Amino acid sequence: MLIKQNADFSEKQTISRFAILKRGRYKGGLITIATNKRIVPFGLLAQRTIGYVRQRGKSIGLEGAFDEFLRGSSATRSYRKVAGGEWVPLFDEFHQEVSNGKDIYTTIDINLQDVVESALLKNMQLHNARKGCAIVMEVKTGKIKAIANLGKNEGEYWERFNYAIGERTEPGSTFKVATLAALLDEGYITDSTKVSIEGGKKKYYDRIMKDDTYYPVDSLSVAKVTQISSNVGISKLAVAHYSKNPDKFIAKLRDMRLTEPTAIEIEGEPVPFIPKPGDGQWSGITLPWMAIGYEVALTPLQMLTFYNAIANDGKMMKPYLVKRSKYLDQPIHRFEPEVLDAHICQPKTAQTIRQILKGVLEIGTAKNLYSKDFSVAGKTGTALIAKDSTGYKDTYQASIAGFFPAENPVYSCIVVISSPTEGGYYGAQVGRPFKEIIEKYYSTNTATHEPINQTAQQTKQGKEKTTQQAIKTPIAHSGNRYDLQHLYNSLHIPNTLSAECDWASPQAKPTQNGVTLKRIQLIDNLVPNTVGMGLKDAMYLLETRGMRVQFTGKGKVVGQSPRSGTRYKKGQTVVLALE
Repeated sequence: MLIKQNADFSEKQTISRFAILKRGRYKGGLITIATNKRIVPFGLLAQRTIGYVRQRGKSIGLEGAFDEFLRGSSATRSYRKVAGGEWVPLFDEFHQEVSNGKDIYTTIDINLQDVVESALLKNMQLHNARKGCAIVMEVKTGKIKAIANLGKNEGEYWERFNYAIGERTEPGSTFKVATLAALLDEGYITDSTKVSIEGGKKKYYDRIMKDDTYYPVDSLSVAKVTQISSNVGISKLAVAHYSKNPDKFIAKLRDMRLTEPTAIEIEGEPVPFIPKPGDGQWSGITLPWMAIGYEVALTPLQMLTFYNAIANDGKMMKPYLVKRSKYLDQPIHRFEPEVLDAHICQPKTAQTIRQILKGVLEIGTAKNLYSKDFSVAGKTGTALIAKDSTGYKDTYQASIAGFFPAENPVYSCIVVISSPTEGGYYGAQVGRPFKEIIEKYYSTNTATHEPINQTAQQTKQGKEKTTQQAIKTPIAHSGNRYDLQHLYNSLHIPNTLSAECDWASPQAKPTQNGVTLKRIQLIDNLVPNTVGMGLKDAMYLLETRGMRVQFTGKGKVVGQSPRSGTRYKKGQTVVLALE
């Protein structure tokens, strides 16, 4: 008789204590069948990249790439039937040696991954996009710190395909940086070289190339042409220097490894498509359209790996997702950063491009993503992409790629969103996840903040007065001192404890570096002071002392009744005012 399906351990324990059943399998008749269940503690975070087993048994993602390593080995045992119908082992030992699977540790930062996925999802919902992806890579090492892939299926967004690694498309204007790098590295141009954009319209054979927006000045520097993303300006430079020998342009792209896959651990990465003179894909208009990111196809990861090299002074790192492996508690292998190419371009070329791309966010196509609080370099891209076999039918792919901080990059990042149908389709319009990711980085890495220490001259009653303006240390709500110490240590903000305690209030003086955690004194039978706390901490402190809590408003506690220091009885109600 079936008693319970899918029972958890506690339910099994309860059933095992029933009167007759507690006598076990052979005397009481209770038979339990254990099954394995996959536990996913972080839910959908990086689900496609981490991988899973499909119904047909094939694993994908990292689980597929490291299947034999993770799986371990199983074994069989022989049984025989004895009197009374009982089955007993024929031998004490298994026929083969049994071993547990080994463990792998990824490079993914789970907090950053959460930010990337939620930012991507919100933006795709806002623009009603069909699919999208985002990747964050560590510049110096190539470690993938976050990777998100979302596709729309029956109105819902899921990680149904790894677009970041497995799908190549025409990148559009983000590829202009590769053209710029080739021209700068060959010495054909400098950032101040002038080029005519001819009113934003240029005819090549039977096709007309247009800029997305009209710019009133005709002759612009290469830096400005890049920052406003002029199709005409970039294509004219490529045609002027490579039309007589397009093989040289292709060779330069090859030298920058734009023709090679990244060889990341996960299966399914396609080879970039870069046409060559003489093959069936090449025509008279191929070179100018290639220069602006059409008639070529790369995956978002391949495009980001190139940008990461620009951020790294021309050194291209191999992107990777697994940093080490263990068997039980014994280290087995540590995966170290791998250099794909020490110099895809000269360091001077990379430095010039970084300075140009910084201007894209300050005065160029991505100025709506600019913030005075942090320094970022990047390039937007908008490509009209082919839809199925019907050709180019007003289906757009918006993207933005870059790195931060601009002067000494720590992370590179790319966001690609396909088929946005609402709220605009340009890279800067759908690039909000890019900014959210950067905001997260700067908010949790105070070491990157530039201190403000300005001398202001003020005049009062005819006398000059000098004041110092210093950056303010952020003050958290009062609360558990261990939580506060963890918070400030995570933000690299110096903190000291005024006295040993469990509850504290952060305080800082204008001239003080860091905060002092001042003890909140707790006395038996007296109402504690919860002013300055968040609601959760205040309720915990009061309810564990036997009081009931009512509250109004939201935010932090600004008032309480009865006041702190008054006597109370268990069960007494304390009213908190929050704002």
